[in-house]
Amino acid sequence: MKVLMLGRSDLFSAGGGDKVQIDNTAAELRKLGIEVDIDVTSDRSDFIKYDIVHVFQLDWVLDTYFHIKNAKKFGKPVVFSPIHHSMREVKKFDDEYVFDLRRVSRYIFRDQFKRDTLKNLYRALFDSKLIKPFLFSVVKGFKNMHIEMLKMSDIVLVQTELEARDLMDTYKVDFKWVKVPNGVGNVFLDKVDFEKPFNFKDYIICVGRIEARKNQLKIINAVKKLRDDKNLDVKLVFIGKKSTKKHFEYVHKFNVELQKYPWIIYIEQVPYEQIPSYFHFAKVGISASWFETTGLTSLDALFVGTNAVACGDRAKEYLDGYASYCRPDEDDSIYEALLKEYYAERPKLPSDIINTYTWKNAAAKTLEVYKSIR
Repeated sequence: MKVLMLGRSDLFSAGGGDKVQIDNTAAELRKLGIEVDIDVTSDRSDFIKYDIVHVFQLDWVLDTYFHIKNAKKFGKPVVFSPIHHSMREVKKFDDEYVFDLRRVSRYIFRDQFKRDTLKNLYRALFDSKLIKPFLFSVVKGFKNMHIEMLKMSDIVLVQTELEARDLMDTYKVDFKWVKVPNGVGNVFLDKVDFEKPFNFKDYIICVGRIEARKNQLKIINAVKKLRDDKNLDVKLVFIGKKSTKKHFEYVHKFNVELQKYPWIIYIEQVPYEQIPSYFHFAKVGISASWFETTGLTSLDALFVGTNAVACGDRAKEYLDGYASYCRPDEDDSIYEALLKEYYAERPKLPSDIINTYTWKNAAAKTLEVYKSIR
């Protein structure tokens, strides 16, 4: 079986969670004997050599609509992984916590799809390949494009049951779907000796891009309160690239906090194979994002025996009672969750969770889907 995986146009240059999903799923599928090619363009004549076309990403991007359209034009079965966020959570974020030029869309439009269309105009100004798709979306309607993508797909792969429910609630369309959970990287599964990354022992860690939706400023406020109220000499470690181009005001505010508080440690990038050690020696791993599809960094923490704080109902579908949960808009909520996990016993995950959330399992379930529609 030969599979073509198609992603957004900047997949290779910008990276992101969808690239992690694509790369890891493809790698495990290849171990199962499946030929997999990964690309970002569907304006091609070689569709004929593929048995399945697997398209990734619904939210915010323009080009994946044309990937599905072109695949169907060649009569190919389409598997679609929308990686769809909760529109309710995205709108709440845009209503309450946007910075820099994003404030403009908040005041001009109440409808989230119109806001996203305006954001795509901004993206198209810096990428000429997106101009034609953007103009098409203005005429067609961004939401209408999403509806057609779901209708054209032979089967939709969701990461959580809540994702399927959100898709149906938002777009009012029926489609066939299968839940395929994401996994942690193999480096979190290998039994290795962890290497201590710092010469201090008490720290809280947050891994992810420095941008508004990841909520680093409120995490800083919560940790400051934890230090002051409990007289703790706890450090706060951030690992992730700064989204300076897209979130310049937020990154500036983050930099101010770095200068103000010497107990904040910022590292732009760490070799992936070393990340488990950074998590393992932390007291708590925190993700206080305004919205996520699942929240895999919390799973990363739990898999190496570190307590976790997460946000949202989708994270609860994965993590259940093995983490504490906070509201991203409330400093005190983040503080209370951190306080609880800081003093809690370290977690021990049962074998069913460990076996479920792996890329090997994700690939096996994906292959079952491929075989069912081939």
